[in-house]
Amino acid sequence: MTTLHDQLADLADAAPTGGPVPGLWQQGVRRQRRRRNARLGAVAAAVVVVAALAGLLRTTTPEEPAPVQVPFGELHLPRMVYPPDPWAESTTTPGPLAAIGTASKFEPTGIRGHVESFAAFGVSAVDGSAVFLDLPWTGEDGFGPGGPVLSPDGTKVAWVRYTGGTEPVVNGFAVLDTMTGRARRLSDPDNPVIKGMDVSGLTFSGDSRYLEVSYSLTGSDADRAHSLVLWDVATGARRVAEPAGRYWLPNMGSAPAGTVWSRGDRTFTFDPVTGRTTSERSGFKVVQASYGPERSFAAIAFGETDQADWRLFVGASPRDVRQVRLDMVPEQLLGWRDATHVVIRDLPTGRAVEVDLATLVSTDLRLDVSEDLFDLPSYAADLWANPLVDGVRPPDASDPRTPWWFAGPGIAVLAAAAFVTWWRRRV
Repeated sequence: MTTLHDQLADLADAAPTGGPVPGLWQQGVRRQRRRRNARLGAVAAAVVVVAALAGLLRTTTPEEPAPVQVPFGELHLPRMVYPPDPWAESTTTPGPLAAIGTASKFEPTGIRGHVESFAAFGVSAVDGSAVFLDLPWTGEDGFGPGGPVLSPDGTKVAWVRYTGGTEPVVNGFAVLDTMTGRARRLSDPDNPVIKGMDVSGLTFSGDSRYLEVSYSLTGSDADRAHSLVLWDVATGARRVAEPAGRYWLPNMGSAPAGTVWSRGDRTFTFDPVTGRTTSERSGFKVVQASYGPERSFAAIAFGETDQADWRLFVGASPRDVRQVRLDMVPEQLLGWRDATHVVIRDLPTGRAVEVDLATLVSTDLRLDVSEDLFDLPSYAADLWANPLVDGVRPPDASDPRTPWWFAGPGIAVLAAAAFVTWWRRRV
């Protein structure tokens, strides 16, 4: 029987000689790093897979070809105007438009958030589809006062360029060609900031060639400093139709070509080609005047007293007119269906009627707008000559945000990976 001392001696003889295995600590550190990097790689791969699948699930709209020229007879105005779905895309080439308006538009933020903005949209005169318009230089607060407005032929949209804030500063104007997608800035070289502007005067000439607006060319806010200015939308050239000096600002009208405005009981016309100005006097103070085909004439007049409703007069000329009795208040001349039929609208309700100049009989056109519009739409005046069609309800657009049912599993994967990492580190 061996003693304890002998057993300890035997163990000492069997024990290995020398110190610990060289580099054993560094090997353990490297192994730990490899395990940690593998876990981080797995988490990163999960994130990439989630993001990639989310991108594949998003609906993308293929780039549309440029619109083609459509014969005038195939362009129509809708009886009902609908805005696009708030998630619909924007475009600069919608083709000829029948109407424009403003409605809510959504833009995604983060995984499931969104912001709501105030956006302009157009309704196609070809197929009635509604699309948002991508208008550049509109600023953070939208396109501001005095716009957008639609040209009579439906191929141009104009608006005021301004810097937003509590007191908006007008910097100029802009025009978008809906056929080519080209946008042109109209800037006054003498007035980087336009003062004293009458934003209600922003309109197109009857031939859609000029943008008409009243403002001061000298940077003054005084009423008598206003000039009636025409901008050639094709070249950006500026022309003065009426110089400053008048106390009352012009009430803009319309005609098949040239510029029309009224002041008091006189209606003026200006030919940008010849520079010739004419005027005709009527027996009432004019709110808005319009010359139709074959020089037919229609005018909305102030009431006989300050509190009286506005009146409608039609005839062969401003001196040869008759008053039309309507069951509505005439507040806006929309355009002409032909030489003897003019379209009038009541602004509070949007109701529009067609008035026969020969019989003075009015016919309801049954126009209507969706309740989702912020204001009444503007129509392409030339298209009143064609038959009206029913409006087209736009389809629902795809929500571009990551679906909640996919974002949830992705977040769960990341949470599980984080938990595993924490547990291994704790152990």
